Amino acid sequence: MTAIFQRCFLLIIILWSGSAAAACGAPLPDFVRPALPSPAAAFVAEGDRQLAEGRTAEAVLAYRQAVTRDDQHVPALRKLGQIYATEGRTRLAQQYLRKAAALRPGDDEIGIALQALVSTKATGGPLEQVWLALVNAGRPEGMAAGDGALVVALEEGRVLLLDAATGKSRWEVKLPARAASAPGLGAGLVFIGGEDGALYALAVADGRLLWRHPTAAPIYAAPLVAAGMVYAPSGDGSFTALAADDGAQRWRIEAIAPLTGRPAIAGDMLYFGAADGRIFGVDAATGHEMWGSGIAAQGAVESEPAIAAGRVFIGAGDSRVYAFDAATGGEYWRYSTPDAVYARPLVISDTVYVASAGNTLSALDVLTGESRWEITAGSALRHAPIVIGDVLYYIAAADPNLYAATAATGEPLWQFDTGDWLAGGPVVHDGLLYLLGQDGAVMAFRPR
Repeated sequence: MTAIFQRCFLLIIILWSGSAAAACGAPLPDFVRPALPSPAAAFVAEGDRQLAEGRTAEAVLAYRQAVTRDDQHVPALRKLGQIYATEGRTRLAQQYLRKAAALRPGDDEIGIALQALVSTKATGGPLEQVWLALVNAGRPEGMAAGDGALVVALEEGRVLLLDAATGKSRWEVKLPARAASAPGLGAGLVFIGGEDGALYALAVADGRLLWRHPTAAPIYAAPLVAAGMVYAPSGDGSFTALAADDGAQRWRIEAIAPLTGRPAIAGDMLYFGAADGRIFGVDAATGHEMWGSGIAAQGAVESEPAIAAGRVFIGAGDSRVYAFDAATGGEYWRYSTPDAVYARPLVISDTVYVASAGNTLSALDVLTGESRWEITAGSALRHAPIVIGDVLYYIAAADPNLYAATAATGEPLWQFDTGDWLAGGPVVHDGLLYLLGQDGAVMAFRPR
């Protein structure tokens, strides 16, 4: 019994000394190290367990934790590269596999996986790639284009301004808080909503912080800049009009419910929706509610409105898109889709294009709301499409492809693998089409 007690006591001392050494940053004794798996190896084992149970997202998180603990852990790098490759996230897969190959150059499995990945650069396809800039591996919040510039906001609070023609960085700054909104651009300023509830105004010239306006909740909606004013909906239910140059408040109204969708302006009227399903039309100069206390939809409204032909088109969480009279708020028609409509409707001539989270893209008659054609995508459509010439471009969730269809008929033309899932776009500025990848890649293309 005494011998058993001594061996157990010795084992406790060994394990305790190893834990203490690890906590203090000291190297573990050689006789202890084999008995204690590294934190990275423990995360890899957890990732393997999650993957075996079909939980890929959880497995990726575990493998990424392993790489965070040890950025030279080859099994974690290899597994991340292989998963990203199967998901169509080519650039991320290449990034991890190349690092694994550099650390273990004789590994045939890594080499084969790298060879299987194809280049994503457009060479003679439907689009000419003008430039690609990798701004970060973090999560992008969105981008905005204007006046020869392209602004990208990243969740961690980094904001970058790129030359729209070349992709070269003009400046990069870090906000005092994490970013919560896509950027707004205008009046020589860049506007970003923060997780801390503040609206930040930066100088386009050099990124200097000029002013901030506080609210009581995160600002998720991209600010709208028009006629020397910036309009800021907030998650606290407030909608504030501020002077763009100095942030002076011109007026403020309380919608009560959170506001998460970007507003739109036409003439002297502003339009926006709220989380309680109400849709507002207000005087842009005074904030006076021209539509009374709001027109009620049957689901949260996060869609940016589109205004054309004296009508306001807006999507809602009740799976519908609505057409209202711009002056009175009177309803002309509503159209049902399979799921929520988050994207801004696109109005071109006599057609309204509606992207739905129910995996559909519909073309509707502006006057009647009758369907002309419908495309079924492979996943949710959360971003507005664009039309260049007679071609309609759109993207889908968890999908690296840019899709093209004939705008008049919806007939599919082609799809183009951009190299990673897309987080923003398509956006058009000065003849170029811009896309934002979830890996932080900003891409500029010229339609042929």
